[in-house]
Amino acid sequence: MKKYGFGSADAMQIMAEAEKYAYADRSEYLGDPDFVKVPWQALTNKAYAKSIADQIDINKAKPSSEIRPGKLAPYESNQTTHYSVVDKDGNAVAVTYTLNTTFGTGIVAGESGILLNNQMG
Repeated sequence: MKKYGFGSADAMQIMAEAEKYAYADRSEYLGDPDFVKVPWQALTNKAYAKSIADQIDINKAKPSSEIRPGKLAPYESNQTTHYSVVDKDGNAVAVTYTLNTTFGTGIVAGESGILLNNQMG
């Protein structure tokens, strides 16, 4: 924005167009996070911002009726961990471990320290 100059017509055009996308996302994803899964991580992702910036034409306003909320990747919960390991011989293992709530079932497998999953999906 700095290169266009504060208050310039180009800067105002970019801001107005960006706000149209922001309002579309707000209308789609707004909610009380205690009751609605708001995808704030996806909405604030720099790659997502760039994808919006790439759609803005500095020379032409896009009608608001043509702007739709972003198609965001589904939110991955904080309870899921995935890792893949390959050893020097090429043996590989991939593990995805999900606990639906903070401590899963609350049951530890033997003395392993591994909590048992409470949801399969």
